[in-house]
Amino acid sequence: MSITRLFDFPYHQLKHHPLSDAFVTKYNGEWHKTSTQEYIEKACAVSRALLRMGINPNDKIAVISTANRTEWNIMDIGILQVGAQNVPIYPTISEEDDQYILTHSESSYCFVSDAEVLRKVNMIKDQVPNLKEVYSFDTLDG
Repeated sequence: MSITRLFDFPYHQLKHHPLSDAFVTKYNGEWHKTSTQEYIEKACAVSRALLRMGINPNDKIAVISTANRTEWNIMDIGILQVGAQNVPIYPTISEEDDQYILTHSESSYCFVSDAEVLRKVNMIKDQVPNLKEVYSFDTLDG
């Protein structure tokens, strides 16, 4: 297998060096492992969901995540596999900067890590013409 795209790496790892702890993230004080196989399965689930949502090659999907979370990596590969573009946004920039980046990147969807980032995006989402929906990694009320 020749690695020519970023999303080839997980498949190469699975074939040659599968790990039970390819990613490890702390949630509520407990470490949770994600194996290479789980990583690929979750990234493929993201890809399938994006295709069902109508995402096309070169569509832009923003991802804003605090901390170093496994979900960011899963989203990145899931987005790239369908030919869309990940627009990573730093979580601590101002709402005005979020609005500028989301608007000028023409992001159609935004995935956020938690309630604080969601609060910021909700403040400006009506000013972002192409933004259809915002989703969170964390389960949040409302």
